[in-house]
Amino acid sequence: MQTDYFKLDILSPVHIGTGEELDPMNYLMRREDGLVACHVLDTQSWASDYPDPDELSAEFSGGNVPAMRGFLANRIEPSIYGLRRIAVSEGRIFQEYEQKLHDQRTIHQLLFSPHITSSDRIPLIPGSSLKGALRTAVIDWLDREKHLGLKAARAEDFKGKAYQKRLESVLGPITDSAFKQLKLGDVSGYADSTLLVEPLEVRRKEGKNVTPKNKCEVMPSRLLGQVEHGILHARIAMGSLHQPSDRRLTLPIGQSWNWTELANVVNAYYRKRFQEEKAKFYGLSNFAKAKPALDQIEAELQCNSGQMILRVGHYSQVEFVTVSDNRPFTRKGKQGTPMPYGTTRTLANGLFPFGWVRLTPCSEADYLGGIALCEASNRASQARREEYRTMVLTEKKRRLEQIRQREELARQQKEAEQRRQDELDALSYEERPVVLLERGELNENQVFELFNKFDNLEPALQTRAAVALKTLWVAQGRWSKKDCSKKQAMKVERIRKILGKD
Repeated sequence: MQTDYFKLDILSPVHIGTGEELDPMNYLMRREDGLVACHVLDTQSWASDYPDPDELSAEFSGGNVPAMRGFLANRIEPSIYGLRRIAVSEGRIFQEYEQKLHDQRTIHQLLFSPHITSSDRIPLIPGSSLKGALRTAVIDWLDREKHLGLKAARAEDFKGKAYQKRLESVLGPITDSAFKQLKLGDVSGYADSTLLVEPLEVRRKEGKNVTPKNKCEVMPSRLLGQVEHGILHARIAMGSLHQPSDRRLTLPIGQSWNWTELANVVNAYYRKRFQEEKAKFYGLSNFAKAKPALDQIEAELQCNSGQMILRVGHYSQVEFVTVSDNRPFTRKGKQGTPMPYGTTRTLANGLFPFGWVRLTPCSEADYLGGIALCEASNRASQARREEYRTMVLTEKKRRLEQIRQREELARQQKEAEQRRQDELDALSYEERPVVLLERGELNENQVFELFNKFDNLEPALQTRAAVALKTLWVAQGRWSKKDCSKKQAMKVERIRKILGKD
């Protein structure tokens, strides 16, 4: 078995799901720098860190889903609890999100299907998806060239035993299949490079109802204008596990291909189906908007020697995942005959066909360089995310500390005010205004009233009041004789006599 290296071009949007759907309790959309971003959230960590568990419990125990969504959207910070960022490719996706987020009637909507990622949240194309697409083309060739009769086998045995038996006659048993001679590793992409698109079903016959589909996350691609992040690198090993120098896929029946020969078989399968699809759908007026994208794909499918085209992932369309003339089983219609199949195309945003990729042989040096570039980009992306997260957490901590300090100051002021009030409440009627004067809390009229009551004060209290009045008038520039009116000078003179000094 020998290993070869390839550049993988993602030509059109590729979506390979995880089997789960995310709702607005797991993601958040918002405008950022003039664009719309969708953040996949770590809601569990946010809930664990929430400072008021009682408030959180009360909000989430009521069963009001739109209210819960709104509560989360207004309080969670994606820079702290965001797992990854997805670009929203179409404005109407965000418009629908905003319109339906708080609508009680749409609590089961706004779902989207995430793309498969690695454990560190890097989008990828599984090697099994590439191998499955390649395998389908080989099986189709065997069915036609070796007259396997797979269609008849499927018809006579719905459990698939006859079908499987005929496959094993050319590929060998499942436990020792010839395709074990072909090993394709997972192809890692760029972090935070994926897009959210809307799969729209377009029918051959206009006017008929279409099946609504959830939004889905796709890998970046040429058709979506992200060429840089749509060029990845793959490693493929082919040949006998027991012969290190072998680089051919060899079947038990003696059929054998090297990579270039295998690419010719696979390309013939996909180009034939592409042309059939083009003739059946894309000449119709209701597919006119998708015509430019299809023309671009058609140009990309013209391969050089050794290049291989594949169609992978969801929405690859039924004709591209079955052998020739192997009509899928459909339910019966009103007339008792099987319903037609393949009457629609599902297009990303109603414009772009899904699933097209191209493999091009490259040198090991190019492969290693491409992998290094991608990994460096992903490390930088992670570093930026962590740096921004740290900055936001630091700022949040600073704001919380400011709030804590303000609350502490307010508490201290409240306690001090209460102590002052308690002290005042404990004073006699005569002593109270004197203490307020000492504190500087009497206005001009109240000072005048106190001065007029000096004769009624006890000597000690009178002296305290006189000291406080002198302090006040000195501060106001009303103590020196030259600065006073005649009436004020008389008041000052009286205070001087009480104090017995200037």
